[in-house]
Amino acid sequence: MGNLALGIYVHVPFCVNACAYCHFLKMQPTEERLRCYFNTLRYEHDCWEPLLAERSIETLFWGGGSPSCLSAKQMETLAVLCFSDKVEQEWTVEVSPVSITKEKLQVLKLLGVTRISMGVQSFNEQILRQLGRRQSLEQVLQAYEWIRSVGFDNVNLDLIFPPDFSSLKIWQNDLEQALTLSPEHVSTYCLTYENDRGPFTEEAYSHVDMDKEADFYEFTWKFLQNKGYRHYEVSNFAKPGFECLHNLNTWRMQEWIGLGPSAASQWNHKRFQNAFNLDDWAQHQRINEESLSNEDLCKDALIFGLRMRQGVNLKHLQKRFPDVNLADYEPLWNDFQKAGLITYDQQNVACTTSGLLLADRLALEIL
Repeated sequence: MGNLALGIYVHVPFCVNACAYCHFLKMQPTEERLRCYFNTLRYEHDCWEPLLAERSIETLFWGGGSPSCLSAKQMETLAVLCFSDKVEQEWTVEVSPVSITKEKLQVLKLLGVTRISMGVQSFNEQILRQLGRRQSLEQVLQAYEWIRSVGFDNVNLDLIFPPDFSSLKIWQNDLEQALTLSPEHVSTYCLTYENDRGPFTEEAYSHVDMDKEADFYEFTWKFLQNKGYRHYEVSNFAKPGFECLHNLNTWRMQEWIGLGPSAASQWNHKRFQNAFNLDDWAQHQRINEESLSNEDLCKDALIFGLRMRQGVNLKHLQKRFPDVNLADYEPLWNDFQKAGLITYDQQNVACTTSGLLLADRLALEIL
């Protein structure tokens, strides 16, 4: 599998804020938890080091939680433990306007970070309060000014649709304000609805107007494309040449290693996840381990490939998986094409705008 691109994802579970919509593992950074985290991360590093001795690493991504709640010194330690010296193409770090400082950004720049992703979510303070976000508009603008002044020229801004798709005008204002900053990349997300806590539950989601949701998606796609951003995946937009390489490698079903609690890996035809609980992870427990056949990987490459605007090059996919009969999918492609959901020409299959809106349903059909 050495010919595949390899990415490393590092989960930093610490965060100073518990947002109502976030389902990722997060906790307050106490001294004991930080000690446990770095000790276990050092163990993981030592386990992976011999396996990566002859392997190049294309991308590195620090996510959370909020990596920016670490101190500058802790960031330096983390960099040593995640093979950052081997990264060849892209190194992304997620930051929060609440916990990032100019000093931390200067350290990240010196370490070799090439890309910053900032969680803005909204420029509307009422929406921020609904989401449980603590930052002010002044903090967002100050953080962005620091990011640029330190010298980062590849910046993503994360935005979230208003709860229940309540106001297209508020959403348009959020997009317009984001673009006044001229980021290289914009990611736009729906809320993740939870079963057990907060105002954004699965029950609440059942009352969302799906037609309104589709209107928000289509408005966003047209708006950002008209402003010069290439819509390259359902939720992601980039100026030419600034697509997120780490995510592209994942959507193309390459290989990745997850370090930290709850982080997932896909490596050598296996997929597994580190234990979600910090203490269980410290005991080196894994969950959801499974072996992957070429058929499994091919299906996933089709599912995630159809979330990308360019779709899937079937010729290249067949070359990668010669033992998979892609002709078996032709009846499905023909049905999708008749329904106006994809374009299909024997060489490439890609979603139309209508198909992108139904990408999850198409995935179920492929499975």
